[in-house]
Amino acid sequence: MAVNVGGSRGTLGFYVLIAIAITTTLLALLAHFLQEPFVFPSVGPTIFILFFTPLGLQAAPRNVLGGQLIGIVCGYLSLVIFGLTSAPVDIFDLTGARMGSAIVALSFTAALMVWLGLPHAPAGATTLIVALGLVHTLPHIAILFIAVVLVVVCAFVINRVAGIPVPWWRPPTPLGNSISSACTR
Repeated sequence: MAVNVGGSRGTLGFYVLIAIAITTTLLALLAHFLQEPFVFPSVGPTIFILFFTPLGLQAAPRNVLGGQLIGIVCGYLSLVIFGLTSAPVDIFDLTGARMGSAIVALSFTAALMVWLGLPHAPAGATTLIVALGLVHTLPHIAILFIAVVLVVVCAFVINRVAGIPVPWWRPPTPLGNSISSACTR
């Protein structure tokens, strides 16, 4: 559920615009000055979720950090299993090993997020980024997780300053009787 900041879609859109611009600027500056991958494709949807639905299940810090960590670990383990840790990056050459790595990483990432009650959909993209070898060295993989931690901290501060009572760690009490409510137990 989107937070109704100020009561209108226009106000919410402006809030999302400013909050995302601030957070992404921080990551972009770090990426530029440190020459490290602080900005990567799946961090965008994570940032959007944190500001558009900050009280949602997938925006809880526990789920963002846990889901992304699961995605990173599954992606890297798949790289290792399929012998791709030192393979050249080429997403246009989908060999059997690359297909296997992607299938194993995404399947296990999704299942583990469900089993551990840590749903965060953008982690599915993160696991593919790693499993396909787009980011494959351990130092760069660590930077991905550091970027996620920074995003969670930024979102927490910005949302709290805006008066949104985002949780410190766990998601709010499950809403409704949906299948995803099992992920908060």
